[in-house]
Amino acid sequence: MNRGSSAAGDGDEALRWSEFQSRLRGYVAGRVDPAWTDDVTSDILLRLLQNKERLEQVRNPLAWAYRVAANSITDHYRRRAAESRALAKAHAEAASSAPTASLAPTAAEKESKAERRRIEACLMPFILDLSPKQAEALLLTSFQGLSRTEAARRLGLSVSGMKSRVQRARAELKRRLLACCEFEMDRRGRVMGMLPRTASSPPTASASAAPPAETA
Repeated sequence: MNRGSSAAGDGDEALRWSEFQSRLRGYVAGRVDPAWTDDVTSDILLRLLQNKERLEQVRNPLAWAYRVAANSITDHYRRRAAESRALAKAHAEAASSAPTASLAPTAAEKESKAERRRIEACLMPFILDLSPKQAEALLLTSFQGLSRTEAARRLGLSVSGMKSRVQRARAELKRRLLACCEFEMDRRGRVMGMLPRTASSPPTASASAAPPAETA
């Protein structure tokens, strides 16, 4: 009798785990390129297994698991961005047989690029908190560098529909950012720095913030 109950319990647990894996894969699929869905999902499951004891102790295991998933997706985009930069650098070096000193970036330019990369990393959790459709639109156009036409083709949308989705996503992201952060802008209106907003510094109508501009 006890063996039967134990077997039934094991079966129920296996079923719940299978359902969770399916839901998790769907969550990841809505946020990363299809080619990376399985790899990112596997990475999340590995992290959960490595932290099994903590998962069993937290008050809301499902919410904690999805926070691990969001962090893993953020890490994925950081790695992809680093790989893209390294590849672009390698191509540039290979294409230039005799680079001149004037082509080398200045220390200020390097720091500016590094700061923008840090800002992009800070933006990622906000983007992943948007609706899946809005997050996907921004990730494809602002982070993966697809044009609106290419993104529309991938998602099966019209170009005008894709444009509207990106605009709504950027507007919602801007609203959330202005509610929590203060931004330092350069003379061209580009974001150069970001600090948490305090209670004494409410958002202003003139403030402006947005993710990296998508390819037209």
